[in-house]
Amino acid sequence: MKKLFKNLLPLLLIGSIPFSNLFYWTLNNTQRGVYDLTTDLDRFLPLIKVFIIPYMTLWFFLAFCFVYLCFKNRKVYYKIMLTLILCYVVAFITFYFFQTTVARPIVTGEDIFSKLILFTYSSDMPYNCFPSIHVITTYLAVKGINLTNANKRIKFPVNVVGFLIIISTQFIKQHVIMDIFFAIFLCEVFFTGITYVEEYYKIYNSKKSYNLLEKDIKQ
Repeated sequence: MKKLFKNLLPLLLIGSIPFSNLFYWTLNNTQRGVYDLTTDLDRFLPLIKVFIIPYMTLWFFLAFCFVYLCFKNRKVYYKIMLTLILCYVVAFITFYFFQTTVARPIVTGEDIFSKLILFTYSSDMPYNCFPSIHVITTYLAVKGINLTNANKRIKFPVNVVGFLIIISTQFIKQHVIMDIFFAIFLCEVFFTGITYVEEYYKIYNSKKSYNLLEKDIKQ
């Protein structure tokens, strides 16, 4: 039982994702002013209703990826989760001081895709866009899996589904291109920084151990 608890304890970090919703919903308004980062390219790209399917698979996707990663490579898992938390902190600070919005199109039709899009629109205000939380979590899930030695039967579908989730944010008009780019930029900056610090301490500790060993030999 103790061993089982020890193995399951790291999974609690995944709880930071739903917990972050407390901050997300609190900031999801225009009380502090709002900006629009829509470009001509965003206006040119059409609404493609079928992309609501990958968009709504996010929670299932994250659950699979992070649980798999936790048991497959604990070291990578911790680095990914730390990166995720740091990205969240920057995202929420950005939402507070630089709130953005997306102009949503008028969705008509009685098909299932239209209904799902309208449900998404009604349950999530068109704010807290820059950077995209959807993209941050998806990108880090894919990155984490790719850093393991998982076989292609795992990596290939994870990459395909992850890519579809990321571009779905654009094609159902939940986000603009700048939201996606900034999200990926944050992920790479923090993950690279964490890796750099990790390598620095490895070298520092190796030199320290070498100096102690050399001192003992001289004595």
